[in-house]
Amino acid sequence: MKHRTLILLSALTALTFILPARAARAQAYVWQDPVYGIKVTYPDDWMRQAQLDDNMRLFVLAPQGMDHASCRLYASHDGRFMDAPAYAQSAVSASVFNAARIRQEMYDRPDASAVRVLAMNPNNALGSGAAVLADISFVKNWAGGAYPMTARMMATQFHGTPIVMTCETLASAWGRWQPVMRNIFADVRFPPAFTPQPFGLYRPFTEDGMVYLPLNRRSDAYTAD
Repeated sequence: MKHRTLILLSALTALTFILPARAARAQAYVWQDPVYGIKVTYPDDWMRQAQLDDNMRLFVLAPQGMDHASCRLYASHDGRFMDAPAYAQSAVSASVFNAARIRQEMYDRPDASAVRVLAMNPNNALGSGAAVLADISFVKNWAGGAYPMTARMMATQFHGTPIVMTCETLASAWGRWQPVMRNIFADVRFPPAFTPQPFGLYRPFTEDGMVYLPLNRRSDAYTAD
């Protein structure tokens, strides 16, 4: 009996050391862009890298550098489709981010070549915006070497601001990193342009009766030559 008690105490002591270690590995860092208000959550041991241009808002690299695992966020205000209604958001993003635009987004990087769009799905979401998802293969030219890479891009044209996020690894390592990348994409947040709850007191005024709706201003008016 005494021997069994010692074994149980030893097991409990071991758990007290294991559980905090697992909790520490599960920590995440929440970064917020000061201009666009975009929030990105990523593992706290990933390292911030230098921004290569003004449109690159965030560049983070996993500590396991041999897999070249990283994520990048781009945003820039171009003013296009600012007044598009909520129901049109998916169509707007799909029209802006077609296969040619997605390839160009990759070619705009100085280290990318041989870009191929493997698959596209326009029915996705990035943060508050309807987004296009694209799986991409390309060659990363870095430090004198050429590395076959796999990337996933999610892109939305969100009320005048194209927002593009890519996460990538070596092609041979994508399967190991895909769950982490999927969670990073899922945790992207930015302020919505629409609200499901009205802030004011609205009423269905069209039910009042005898409501004049001038659909055609010339149908009830006289125009003099």
